Amino acid sequence: MEHLEVWAVTGLMLVLGSLEALAGRLTGGRPREELWVDALSLAQFAGLIKPAIVWMAAQAMHGLAPVRTPLASWPLIWAVPAYVLLADLLHYGYHRLAHSSPFFWRLHKTHHTATAMSISVSYRENWVYFLLMPDLWLAGALVALGGAELVMVGQLIFGLANVLIHSAFAWDAWLFHHRWLAPMGRVLERLVQLPSTHRAHHALVDEHGRPPHANFGQLLMIWDVLFGTACLPHGRSPQAYGVEAAQKASWARQLWAP
Repeated sequence: MEHLEVWAVTGLMLVLGSLEALAGRLTGGRPREELWVDALSLAQFAGLIKPAIVWMAAQAMHGLAPVRTPLASWPLIWAVPAYVLLADLLHYGYHRLAHSSPFFWRLHKTHHTATAMSISVSYRENWVYFLLMPDLWLAGALVALGGAELVMVGQLIFGLANVLIHSAFAWDAWLFHHRWLAPMGRVLERLVQLPSTHRAHHALVDEHGRPPHANFGQLLMIWDVLFGTACLPHGRSPQAYGVEAAQKASWARQLWAP
């Protein structure tokens, strides 16, 4: 089905968004300006930036290999896992760089100025941060090489995971509140991103009173475990989210600078 990932992720956002609204968690007492940043960022990403990147990457690949589509014959059963691993590793490296480099942090901090977790934060980014995202360019290149189907499935997985880990509902916390399920939770939080691990990434400060520098994977936690950047909160949520007051900027600067 064409654009399956778009319809599935949109449907999940509508369902979770409705539940968050009914529970009074969609806005979470956040300033109206924050919500405008969420909405405009999602609109420009879905309607303009992502399609443009995929198209530009595809055009570049067609120029290099105009008639080669080797991925068209690859079995999805192993092509999709290979794509997911590579794309998630690229995202991990780019995301970690965004928390280490002053230039990239100025772009990425838009995502972290949100003061509450909600599905509306899922695609909250500066446009240049999206434009330079390597896993999006990889997706476009693979589409040009005949891998449209495997990219669609991979993007479906990433999109659903991205929405679920930003949800206002800490749906993984119950794993750690039951003695018999806690071991399963401790295994899962070392393998995949959960709401609690991503909330630790969004915390105003970590357990040492510093801005967090952990949990950079988009879908998987294995990179953080392997490279020593994992923070495992065991289902606990931080007291506050966001950035220091000095890091904040106007909504226009957050979205469109530089």
